[in-house]
Amino acid sequence: MASQQFLLQMAGMPGSGKSALARLIGRSTKAVVIDKDVLKTAALEAGAKEELASGVAYDVFFALADNLLGQGWSVVLDSPSFWETIPKRGGEIAANRHIPYFFIECVCDDKDELARRLRERTKLTSQPGEEILEGSWNTITPPEAHLRIDTTQDLERCLSIALDYLGLDGHEAN
Repeated sequence: MASQQFLLQMAGMPGSGKSALARLIGRSTKAVVIDKDVLKTAALEAGAKEELASGVAYDVFFALADNLLGQGWSVVLDSPSFWETIPKRGGEIAANRHIPYFFIECVCDDKDELARRLRERTKLTSQPGEEILEGSWNTITPPEAHLRIDTTQDLERCLSIALDYLGLDGHEAN
């Protein structure tokens, strides 16, 4: 399994590039990527109301992460992190498993590019569209140091920066 096991929380606005980067990091390190929107969409499509679907999605999100870490896998968590409990729970799971916890905030400050990404992506039931840009959402980050990546740059460059932050420099973790 892992020679350098880790838990990585990807965060940022919908359309910021976190899922695309999370998938690249997962493939590059052989880490398991858990996408909160896949879990929430499944709950919504099974008939759960919005509030229940969101709560269940996050509970399953963190339970799966803990279970996979217990099996020796590295895990990449993919969610916006709009609530303080997100980095807190991730950090607690990593601490309990005695593995490093990393947090990457993806940002796309180009509002036109962000709107284009939201408009053109394949949207899951749980994902917002461009209407999210009208709100005032803020990514909640952990108090300790974390990485902030501008995803308007080339995705391969973003991957290189992320792997360097993880201390992997392109080497596989699992």
